[in-house]
Amino acid sequence: MRKYVILVLSLVMICLPLYGLYYESQPKVGPIGNGVQNTPGFLVVWPIIAGLCFLTLSIIMFVQERKTH
Repeated sequence: MRKYVILVLSLVMICLPLYGLYYESQPKVGPIGNGVQNTPGFLVVWPIIAGLCFLTLSIIMFVQERKTH
C-alpha cells in the first residue's frame, strides 16, 4: 500500500510545478494582467527532483516485492 501512495504522490509532485509554469505563462485579462512573472528556478526544479527521487523509490519497492514473491 505504501508504494502506491509514494507512486501517486511522486507523480503529483512532478506535475504540480509544471502546471504552475503553464498557468503562470497564460495571459491574464484585467487588473491581474500585468505581464509574465519570473519564477525562481529552484521553486520548479527542486519539487521535480524530489518527485523523481520518490518515483525511483516506489519503483525500487515494486521490484523488491516482485523478487520476494
